[in-house]
Amino acid sequence: MFLLVWTEVHESKGPEPTYEDHWFAHETYMECVEQYNRLLQLEEVYSASICTVIKSTDYEGVELDV
Repeated sequence: MFLLVWTEVHESKGPEPTYEDHWFAHETYMECVEQYNRLLQLEEVYSASICTVIKSTDYEGVELDV
């Protein structure tokens, strides 16, 4: 399980822009990378990251060596 998280920046009525957060879960790393690369082509994408689940009530996380 890989999560693609990104923030979009949009013009607002006020002096400061509006930031909007998004996320999407992917089953494979390659699917996630493909969408990540598409997102990077969009002008409104302010930041983007590929993450993995460490601990969750919804998804199986990774095992950490602590």
